[in-house]
Amino acid sequence: MSPGERSIVRRALTVVLAAAGVRLASEVRRPVADPLARIPDSAEMLDSAAGELAVEDARRALPLTEGERLDANRAPAVELDRLPGVGPALAARWVAHRDSHGGFANADDLSSITGVGPATVERLRPLLEFSGSPSMLRRRVRLLRVNLNSADPTTLIGLPGIGPVLAERIVEHRRRTPFRSIDDLLDVPGVGPATLRRLRAQVTVRRSARGPWQRARRRANV
Repeated sequence: MSPGERSIVRRALTVVLAAAGVRLASEVRRPVADPLARIPDSAEMLDSAAGELAVEDARRALPLTEGERLDANRAPAVELDRLPGVGPALAARWVAHRDSHGGFANADDLSSITGVGPATVERLRPLLEFSGSPSMLRRRVRLLRVNLNSADPTTLIGLPGIGPVLAERIVEHRRRTPFRSIDDLLDVPGVGPATLRRLRAQVTVRRSARGPWQRARRRANV
C-alpha cells in the first residue's frame, strides 16, 4: 500500500470512529424509560389491589355477631377465618378438604381436617350450620371412606399419616384380626390417638356378608 493510500484509510477510520462516538454519547444522554410506563394504569391497578386486600383483612378481623352462624359447607376462607381459633392457614385447609371430600354432615366431621382436634370442634359447634341434607352428606362422606378391611396398601398410603410401612402393618393386622371398629386401629403398632383422629372421618370398617369374621363364625357354628 502506498503512502497515499494509507493516508486515505486513516482518514476514513477517523471519520467512522468519530461518528460512532457521537452516536454512543447520544445514547448515554437519553433518559431511561420507566418500566411501569409500559403497563397501562399501573398505579390504578396497584391501588385497587391494595384496596381489596385491605377490605379482606378487615373482614377477616371482624368477629361474629351475636347469634351469627357460618355455613361450614359454603363459607369462603375469608369468612371461616372469622371463627375463633381459625386462622388463614386452617381456613385454607378447611376449604381444600371440603372441595375434595364433598362437605361436612355435622361438626364432628370437622375432625377430619388436619389441625382440628376435639377442643376445636366443640368450640366451633355452636357457631356453624351445615347446608344440604345431612343424610345425603353423610352418605357422600361414607362412600368416600376407605374400608380398612379391603383397601390395598396403595389406597391406605393415600390416607393422612399413613406411609408404606404403616400400610403394610394395617394389612397384616387385618389378616390376623379383621377390624371390627375404627378404634381397633390403635392395636396397629405406630397408630396413636392423633393419627386415629385424622383417620376417623376417612375410614370405615364396613362388614361384607362375605367378610372373614362371618366365614369364621359360620365355621364355628357348623
